[in-house]
Amino acid sequence: MNSILTQISDSLVEKVSSTSELIESCLKAEKAPIIQSIASHLVKSGGKRIRPLLTLAVADLFNYEGDADTYLATAIEYVHSATLLHDDVIDGSEKRRGKTTANLVWDNKSAVLVGDFLFSRAFQLMVKTNSLPVMKILSNASAIISQGEILQMGVTRNIKTTEEQYMDVIKSKTAALFIAACHASSILANTKKENIEAVTNYGEFIGISFQLIDDYLDYIGSKSAIGKNTGDDFNEQKITLPIIHAMNNASNNEKFLLTEIFEKGISKNGDFERVLEILYRTKSLKFTLSQAASWSERAVFSLKELPDSEMRGLLIDLASEIVYRNT
Repeated sequence: MNSILTQISDSLVEKVSSTSELIESCLKAEKAPIIQSIASHLVKSGGKRIRPLLTLAVADLFNYEGDADTYLATAIEYVHSATLLHDDVIDGSEKRRGKTTANLVWDNKSAVLVGDFLFSRAFQLMVKTNSLPVMKILSNASAIISQGEILQMGVTRNIKTTEEQYMDVIKSKTAALFIAACHASSILANTKKENIEAVTNYGEFIGISFQLIDDYLDYIGSKSAIGKNTGDDFNEQKITLPIIHAMNNASNNEKFLLTEIFEKGISKNGDFERVLEILYRTKSLKFTLSQAASWSERAVFSLKELPDSEMRGLLIDLASEIVYRNT
């Protein structure tokens, strides 16, 4: 996937540069320098920045002329970074993008408050777009993401979580911001209704595929592919699609083990490998990968009727390559 993201970035080099400068400059808070320290720790830690890049790509797709797309892209990145800071506190995570999480380097209270600061900065940047529809899209997305956080808390350690319930979580937590990036950017570009619908669907479908691949890679991926340690979901007893599918297809003994680990929090050395064996035997990892591929195919299909262009081709390639970011 990095190769396609690089190609998109290279084709938008001036916009990407302007957005990067804006991301850094808006982190400054003269009266509270710790804000910049904590925010920079995460924002500059080497994330793929796929969401702001999508924002710029969709604006380019529809020949947008102006600089509001850079404000929007920065706002999108800040909302995403804020949710990561909050996530790490809620989950008690120790690593993010290969680095010690901000809540451990500093403390939980500071991490949460800096997350709030980034949300506030995002709304300041939204205003700079001078577009009420764009502000509505991104404010709605922020509310949906917050709901997704609550939904996830409801399924945490609930081994009876259904696939439908889990899909509700990831559509809210992950896909919502992909949707907002594509939808708001197409609104900025003032393109026609069917184009807006096409790229909005694209955002939703690749957002879902992106998260399902994260679920898959947490058990068998490399650290470079997922930006965290393999097995983090296991260690935090997160109920993700591979575990849900395994519970529906496991033997009674296997279900007992999964319940002990994920619902009761009882695990011992070697349990990760035992769970991995169950996931292979029940073909749960294969199932998760196939679901991610299906959503990726839907994303590709959603762009089918758009005019042919280099950017359209790159976005199609991105949707396909998301599924194979496993090295």
